[in-house]
Amino acid sequence: MIRLRRIGFTLIELLVVIAIIAVLIALLLPAVQQAREAARRTQCKNNLKQIGLSIHNYESTNTCLPIGSYAPFNLIPNWRLQIFPFFDQAPLYNQMNFTQDFRGNTTSTNTTVLGGRTLTTYVCPSSTLNPCANLDNNNLLIQTPMYVGISGSTPDVAGRTVGSPSNYGGFYTNNGMLLHNQLTRFRDATDGTSNVMMVAEQSGLVGGVDIRSGYYGGYTGTTFPNPVTASNPNDQDSWSCGLSAVQYSINSPTAAAGSTNPWDPNTILNSFHTGGIHGLLTDGSVRFVSQNVDFTVLRNICSRGDGVPVGDY
Repeated sequence: MIRLRRIGFTLIELLVVIAIIAVLIALLLPAVQQAREAARRTQCKNNLKQIGLSIHNYESTNTCLPIGSYAPFNLIPNWRLQIFPFFDQAPLYNQMNFTQDFRGNTTSTNTTVLGGRTLTTYVCPSSTLNPCANLDNNNLLIQTPMYVGISGSTPDVAGRTVGSPSNYGGFYTNNGMLLHNQLTRFRDATDGTSNVMMVAEQSGLVGGVDIRSGYYGGYTGTTFPNPVTASNPNDQDSWSCGLSAVQYSINSPTAAAGSTNPWDPNTILNSFHTGGIHGLLTDGSVRFVSQNVDFTVLRNICSRGDGVPVGDY
């Protein structure tokens, strides 16, 4: 009698193999995602290193740091554009017309040059935000960088008067490294350049809303003409772009009523990274700062000369 030999798998065997493959994929997928996020975090950190090197080269050339945000807001761009020549964007910088608008006015040649253009140095690869989002709702496609200059923090950890409120909401400060209408130098970081944060990540959402500092695009300046001081409160319709004075914790899901706008001087430092943000210190180094850092310590490292020892972070 001839016996026929069975060839192939039974249904149960196939289901077992499929189940094993599914388990292996489930085990491997988180590792793959973590590896991808690690690569994105590394690129984000490198972006800030490049920004730091550019600011240092700017200082070497001009003997001062760039003014953080300057008036008149539409004709003088903030620090983000001022450092173009120092991270291989000199040809783009040379196309700028400094007698015309930087706010996306369609009659400006600057809009023609900058409109819709995305500079990867200013994009966190972990962020899902549109680099050229229309934060002012005027359909002006000027990039809003995902890194913001630090003009200081409030309330000041040393109890000093370090700025003034705006009648448009928020509080302007002058105790950081990149300021409104004022020059600073590295020597002004009397707490030590390794203890003062100069630029930080701002690439996330606040309560599901994009409020990066990018009113009229990411390169405009500030509206009030004078330095922020206690004796010079902003009694006009004042707002700014490119800077933030730290008044809220990292990745804060909320801000004060009336302060959830891209022109607010206290836009929140945030990211899509798990657990915190990258921060550029004045010495050019980059650190990952936990969202759980003590808020007093955070305000301390955002102030250039409070004389208070920096705690662990």
